[in-house]
Amino acid sequence: MSSIRITQSVGLGGTNSLNDVKTVQTALNKLLKLIPPTQALIVDGRLNPRPESSKTIAAIKLFQSKVLNMVRPDGKIDPNGRTHRKINEKLISQAAISSVTTALKMPASNAFWMKTAIAEVGEAEIPGIKANPQILEYFKASKFWGSDDSGGQNAWCGSFVAWVMLQNNMEPVKNAFRAKEWASFGKPLAKPVFGAIGIKSRKGGGHVAFVVGQSADGNYLYMLGGNQSNSVNVAKYKKELWDDFVVPANFDPSSASLPIYTQKASVAGSEA
Repeated sequence: MSSIRITQSVGLGGTNSLNDVKTVQTALNKLLKLIPPTQALIVDGRLNPRPESSKTIAAIKLFQSKVLNMVRPDGKIDPNGRTHRKINEKLISQAAISSVTTALKMPASNAFWMKTAIAEVGEAEIPGIKANPQILEYFKASKFWGSDDSGGQNAWCGSFVAWVMLQNNMEPVKNAFRAKEWASFGKPLAKPVFGAIGIKSRKGGGHVAFVVGQSADGNYLYMLGGNQSNSVNVAKYKKELWDDFVVPANFDPSSASLPIYTQKASVAGSEA
């Protein structure tokens, strides 16, 4: 399931047709990680005789509170309304990340740190005040003081790179949680190779990720990074967006290559 379609409103004060309610219940069951401690809903298309006591309504309200940050969740999903659009956004993102997680394989390479990076694919933020403990470990590696893994003030792409390099006995740059600081790491490359660290600008800051391949026409790079649509995944970017590429100081790039990437990837999205 990558998105849902409902014909009429579902929830408190909604039309609540059987099929629409079933669709919403199925979608919310796919997104349980976003709305703990919600248990799997029975997909029966029904709400309680008293809808305000329905587990489905409670799940809708929790989604609105945790994911949409609604101060007063109304427990209602209107066709193509704010809640409906956000559910579809999360379903699409989850489907893309899942496909990358199951498909990604590492080519033969001397970039030994990439084995560590690839093993982290699928780690994702937890909406609300709770945080993914693994992302907090990334924070420690970069000496970032944050305690929440979500929100623009807690962008963690640099922290992810810092953690990967520390696991392989390489010291991160100073202020490693700032993406653009990674341009001073190791030594620069004129052209990207598998395992190189790429740095680019974005609105409000920068982004940093590992190169895993290029498109057949050479116009796109596939980058494995943290905080890409709020998770660790591989995303496709236009090559010209990237400003710098660096590798560890003792790495010999002459034997490295940039393979054609043929595995699945998501489309570049939010990095904040």
